[in-house]
Amino acid sequence: MRRSLTDLWVFTVHVLLLAAGVVLIIIGRTEATAGGGSALLASGLVSVIFIGAMIPLTAVLLRARRDRAAMNDLIARQIDLLNQIHEHTLLSDSAKHIAYRRDERAMLARAIEEDIANEDWQAATVLVNEMRERFGYREEAEEFLARIDRSRADGQNRRITEALDHFQMVLDSREWSAAYAEAARIARLFPESHRTRGLEQRVRKAWESHKKTLEREFLEAAGAGHVDEAMQLLKDLDAFLTPEEAAPLQEVARGVINKARANVGVQFKLAVQDHDWATAVRIGETIMDEFPNTRMAEEVRERIDVLRARASQAAAMTPGVEALSALSGVARSGGDDETAK
Repeated sequence: MRRSLTDLWVFTVHVLLLAAGVVLIIIGRTEATAGGGSALLASGLVSVIFIGAMIPLTAVLLRARRDRAAMNDLIARQIDLLNQIHEHTLLSDSAKHIAYRRDERAMLARAIEEDIANEDWQAATVLVNEMRERFGYREEAEEFLARIDRSRADGQNRRITEALDHFQMVLDSREWSAAYAEAARIARLFPESHRTRGLEQRVRKAWESHKKTLEREFLEAAGAGHVDEAMQLLKDLDAFLTPEEAAPLQEVARGVINKARANVGVQFKLAVQDHDWATAVRIGETIMDEFPNTRMAEEVRERIDVLRARASQAAAMTPGVEALSALSGVARSGGDDETAK
């Protein structure tokens, strides 16, 4: 404000001096017409010219003075700031701790909240201990510890539930090796939880239950004369039964196998007699796969190449040509009848 008044005063003086010069010029010109006043006119002109030249110079000087004053203010503020920093550096650690106690406590509480949200229980516990020991907020620290325990328990239960759901899915799919591996993995991850105990026993129990179900269904299918179903169940049972467990079922299994072998033998014979070479090849391959050590399988092996060649020719020919070129000798030969038997 003081600098503004000074600048206004200087500007006013220049204006007044300029106005005085103009007045002298006017008076000088008036008296010059009467034969005098030349001195006044000259003084007025000199004053106007001088004042007019001084105004820009004065403006530059005033601006420089203002800039210098602003620089002095800036330097003064920086000196004050440096003094404050110097005073802070002279504070003892205890004084600093007291001065920034509230801010540090708030920052510590926010850090604990973030660790809880990120489920970083160990880091959160370390910060809570610091809050209790360093700042003395024991009650607030206990509240945080209770929250950490609840949050840890909730997260643990959630992960256990997800692991058990996956384990049950594997168990339901009857992937026994994968189920045992999953049970062992869960036991290692959550050894202290009562929910994860006895998982391997659950796998064993499910395995035994499935074995008994297969055994019961096999006996029912065999008793009802459902040979194909009984054969499939017998194959499934093979992975479950030990030789001792399979002994009581051997008689029934032998009967099912004999019936199945007789059935496929009849089907093979009919396919050959009907010149249905593709079906004959398919059934012949089944005989070789499922009854590899029988005489029937040996005889099929001797003729399978001929049957495959005829099946390929039949697939490429029209029905009329196929009928003319059928391998009737194979269907009517005694060797084939013997094979079908």
